[in-house]
Amino acid sequence: MSMPIAPLPAVQVQTTDRHYDIVIARGALGAPAAWQGLPAASQAVIVSNTTIAPLYGQVLQDALAPHYGRVTLLALPDGEAHKTWQTLNLVFDHLLGHGCDRKTVIFAL
Repeated sequence: MSMPIAPLPAVQVQTTDRHYDIVIARGALGAPAAWQGLPAASQAVIVSNTTIAPLYGQVLQDALAPHYGRVTLLALPDGEAHKTWQTLNLVFDHLLGHGCDRKTVIFAL
């Protein structure tokens, strides 16, 4: 018999048309409770930057691996100067190059 997974502490964000929770907790990326209720898909893509991906990319990939058959990571250049159409095309190239479809789940890290 498995034990129920305790929910992680979350901050609720309310906008005019929707609401969502943000989990802020040490070790949250590796906590099973953080990944309950994920959308069903055969693959997931993590989009990050070259500063954050080396710190947390593998941890997130490992956490998502039990939920998706394939998890890939795309690390984009860091900084406001790189928020361009050229960088967006890198995202499209990654998605197309990995056979992603409309059911692929994209995680921003």
